[in-house]
Amino acid sequence: MLEVFANILTLQNLSLILLGVAIGNVFGCIPGLNAPIAVALALPFTFNMELLPSISLIMGLYMGCVSGGLVSAVLLRIPGTAASVATTFDGYPMAQQGRGTEALSYGAFASFFGGIFSCIVLLALAPVLANIAIGFGPWEYFGTAALSLIIVCVMMSGKTLKGLIAVCIGLLLKTVGMSPIDGVAARFTFGNYSLENGFNLIVVIIGVFAFPEIINSIGKLKVVVKPAKIKNKLFYIPSWKDIKEQLGTMFRGSVIGTAIGILPGMGGGAASLISYAQAKKTSKTPEKFGTGCAEGIFCCESANNATTGGALIPMLALGVPGDTVTAIIMGALTLQGISAGPLLSMNQPVIFKSIIFAVFVANIFMFVYQIFTIKYMAKIVEVPKYYLFPLITMFCVAGVISLNNNMFDLIYLMGFVVIGYILDKNDYPLSPFILAFVLGGIVEDNLRRSITYYGSFIESMQQVSIGTLFVYLGVALLIYSAFRANRDKFKRFRKEKT
Repeated sequence: MLEVFANILTLQNLSLILLGVAIGNVFGCIPGLNAPIAVALALPFTFNMELLPSISLIMGLYMGCVSGGLVSAVLLRIPGTAASVATTFDGYPMAQQGRGTEALSYGAFASFFGGIFSCIVLLALAPVLANIAIGFGPWEYFGTAALSLIIVCVMMSGKTLKGLIAVCIGLLLKTVGMSPIDGVAARFTFGNYSLENGFNLIVVIIGVFAFPEIINSIGKLKVVVKPAKIKNKLFYIPSWKDIKEQLGTMFRGSVIGTAIGILPGMGGGAASLISYAQAKKTSKTPEKFGTGCAEGIFCCESANNATTGGALIPMLALGVPGDTVTAIIMGALTLQGISAGPLLSMNQPVIFKSIIFAVFVANIFMFVYQIFTIKYMAKIVEVPKYYLFPLITMFCVAGVISLNNNMFDLIYLMGFVVIGYILDKNDYPLSPFILAFVLGGIVEDNLRRSITYYGSFIESMQQVSIGTLFVYLGVALLIYSAFRANRDKFKRFRKEKT
């Protein structure tokens, strides 16, 4: 363990974590920017770094972005990220009552509590899952990845079919290039040698997430944000009395957030809304929710930050990302020559624990940074977007070109911008698309290996295995989702028959 502390507690790594937290907070509190964009933009800068410094920067960004949405949610009623939507319910009314600093301090501490709680669960649960997964073969990995993609689609309430279409598009685009395992067939390259290596994950993420957000925000460039009133204090921290009263609320929110973070595709937005509903249901004073209730802030912020550690659990233990950001982080580890999955904790335990410790330190830095800089962060939301978005566009383009010093990357970036914009405008969820692109290699490689070993897909399905269970469970989830979505139609049909 001393080696783990020595790895992270260096001046370089601590500085990078703090830098990541600071930049992440800026991205989090500005509507239209989010954690996937921030982490994707940082990846080109990590290529020449060693593993632990790059992980330190990325984890700082991740923790900073998730907690940064608190500022604009409380002061402006504009959630900086989807994870902070529920925070507006009580945070903004509290700010309107002249208690904005209290609301921000409550949110900062709850974020810290949820993040630390999920780190502890990550440290305890990830090695256990890794030990279970070490016995997995190709069919089990295929079943796990397939079930994860299906869960992502099913969790998109009202958008299951669109989620499945997005997954199919992601899987199809992942097949471009040389075929895996044998490496003899060039697929969908149309004679273009530049496509034989397939599409770069970073280019795809920047194209699908960053540019469509910028395009969508162009029409809002002239929107003037009114400055919020905030008390001038050195630092902002809740009283010990408030913390003691809300310990149970934060604990329940952290448990909900961690559990939801483990489920692929759910995210902090769902966690905070579910935690808010649960807190209101069990509260002794539910009528106060929505009027500036401290409990409503503590439950939301502890839940959405707890999803960070929860999402890292399947990524580190199984090699299956829990959300879009962990999918990008998984790609960053791959670029550094590290394969996320059960063998990581066994073959490279120091690196495995160092990653978790970096998350732990990032949460501490996030809390300290927020309590000292809340009054300054409140000013960032007032920065005109016509200054901000040209800079972001410049970084996006520079980052893409720097990947391989190849202009062809810039050409197909434009193609993914079009794909992302079309999907977004037609209300297709982007998370299933990205997760499918990341997991596409795992799905295809392990499916082909399973068919080679067992003889056919039908024979693979006849094996008594957890992989078979996962496949059948995925099919059952799709059938149930289809039935639930068309329940009213079935009822009307039965009435007409009778």
